[in-house]
Amino acid sequence: MTMTTWFGVYSLVLVLLFLTRKTLSLFVTSIGFFAATMAYLTNGFDPPVPASVVAEYAIVLIVALLLYVSSSAQGRREFFGPIVNVMVKKKLWPIRSLLMLVIPALIAWQTYQAALPSNVAPPRVRSVHPSPPNSVNIQGPFFPEAVKFDLIAGDSPIRPLETSDPEKFAAHVKNGKAVYYQNCYYCHGDHLAADGHYATAVKPPPASFQDPGTIAMLQETFLFWRISKGGPGLPDAATPWDSSMPVWEKMLSEEEMWQVIAFMYDHTGYRPRTKEDVEGH
Repeated sequence: MTMTTWFGVYSLVLVLLFLTRKTLSLFVTSIGFFAATMAYLTNGFDPPVPASVVAEYAIVLIVALLLYVSSSAQGRREFFGPIVNVMVKKKLWPIRSLLMLVIPALIAWQTYQAALPSNVAPPRVRSVHPSPPNSVNIQGPFFPEAVKFDLIAGDSPIRPLETSDPEKFAAHVKNGKAVYYQNCYYCHGDHLAADGHYATAVKPPPASFQDPGTIAMLQETFLFWRISKGGPGLPDAATPWDSSMPVWEKMLSEEEMWQVIAFMYDHTGYRPRTKEDVEGH
């Protein structure tokens, strides 16, 4: 059944329990409400509600029902009366015997089901900072021949200009801004906070560079690798990786990629980690 159908059935059961509350015992209406609610929780949502959440809700529901039925002497009699009668009255021995068989059987079945190996795929955990290779070969329309770049010993060719030639560095940042708004803005957003027009359309969502756990924790060479190779260029180890980043080496020149990296740090106010920072940890 669809979610709407389950909601309709659940609503109908609640209405019927309300209308028959004076003719049915408190025990029956309480059990009916609990059963209907649990059936709706376990079957009425897509994707399904996690089992841990269902268990927590069941505990809360049981406590709430016990508080309700025990709030008055009449309520206690109406709810616990049928239970006591089944336990002590001789004429109800068939029901008592049936329950002594059914309850252990249900517990055994549940234990058996829990012990079975699951055929559900494990959750895909996204690694924000996968380990980069030692070097990458950059190739694309802007590279007549593949260019090998050392990600360990290499560094941004633009960063030294920040102190040696501030005007030239500022020009690179300005060009990087243009590259960003022409290509990256649509996903990563106007303020680099992962709130672009397409941010909700890609899975997983783009990274927020305003988050101190992203570019502030990385070297510029790491970002050069991630931008140039995109999601398809992630390493084979510890797969499956999950990234919607395009392969930008096919669309941007090497200089443009370094310029957009410089702009990202300039715009967010973060400083890139240096090799000395990494070696110190």
